[in-house]
Amino acid sequence: MCNQNEWIVREAFLAYNRGDVTRMMDYVDPDLDWTYFDPGLGEAEPQTCHGRGELEKALRRQAERGLRAELEEVIAAGDRVMLVMRTPGVDEYRNQQAGNRTYDIVTLRNGLIVGLHACRDRTEARSLAGIS
Repeated sequence: MCNQNEWIVREAFLAYNRGDVTRMMDYVDPDLDWTYFDPGLGEAEPQTCHGRGELEKALRRQAERGLRAELEEVIAAGDRVMLVMRTPGVDEYRNQQAGNRTYDIVTLRNGLIVGLHACRDRTEARSLAGIS
């Protein structure tokens, strides 16, 4: 049985997976803070975006590149949810080989996704989510 935050994240991902980015954005706060690694920059510092519109543009660009994430694992920890996703082909866009896996922490408040933070690996993600 999943908690409400896990359910929201799963529903948002399912909408994205169906190609319904517009529906996914219904789960995202307009003032979203989003930290990500640009796969074209290798070991670069994380990039930061603000706002739901920036996330929507990035997801559409990812789809145009033929990159589609597959959800492998979801772990809820209070207001944070850890996502492990496999995106076939993403390693071709980055210098780091990670089995095409990405690790993200999603932060929720009042039923909306307010933060999305990309992590370098599982250990960093677990630490950021407060999972021991």
